[in-house]
Amino acid sequence: MKHSTIQSTSLVALLSSLTGLATAQDYTSSEPFTLQLSSSYSDVDGSFLGACHAGAAIEELCVTGTDGTPAEYNTFALNTSSADASDSDLIYDTGILVWTLPASNINVSEGLIFPANLATNVVAPLFEPGSNGADVVGFDDDNLLFIYSNYVDDKNFTAGVYPAPVEPYPLYQWYACYTYYGAYYYQTLAWVTGGEPNNPTCEAVNVTRIFI
Repeated sequence: MKHSTIQSTSLVALLSSLTGLATAQDYTSSEPFTLQLSSSYSDVDGSFLGACHAGAAIEELCVTGTDGTPAEYNTFALNTSSADASDSDLIYDTGILVWTLPASNINVSEGLIFPANLATNVVAPLFEPGSNGADVVGFDDDNLLFIYSNYVDDKNFTAGVYPAPVEPYPLYQWYACYTYYGAYYYQTLAWVTGGEPNNPTCEAVNVTRIFI
């Protein structure tokens, strides 16, 4: 099905203007990898993730089936910087999960963001050009994708008692869900901010990095 698009010249101009954002800070890019799901749900277990169109220079992380042959759409990298790795208290390095958008004669690095939606606890991350506003993630010793908890954990709060800082720890609150963004409806990777997901299509998954 065809979706309305902006003129290619306008898209190139947009991407060219945003390329500076991706290069404004020096990053070290990892070797390329694919991302595979593991789950107790057979319909998504063994499936791979791939970038899928969700607007002008915007992509979601879609569940694409069990063929993990590396290609442009399903190859990713982790960009780390000295700023991301400055906290020596953390066990694992963190960085920005990136996908490279091919457009005409330029390739644009897109960073993964987690847009807030106060109407649900299910957040479908998006790739957008540049690194400004991108969120940091990490991979543990088993190459599982995670997000660190905060230094203050509100699960342990006591009324009237100032909270003590805690050591951040990896969280693995990943799900495969049917999500809706900008008229696009896909089965995508999602993050559940807490509790059971509001979305009844969500199935718990782990996300494993497989280097190419």
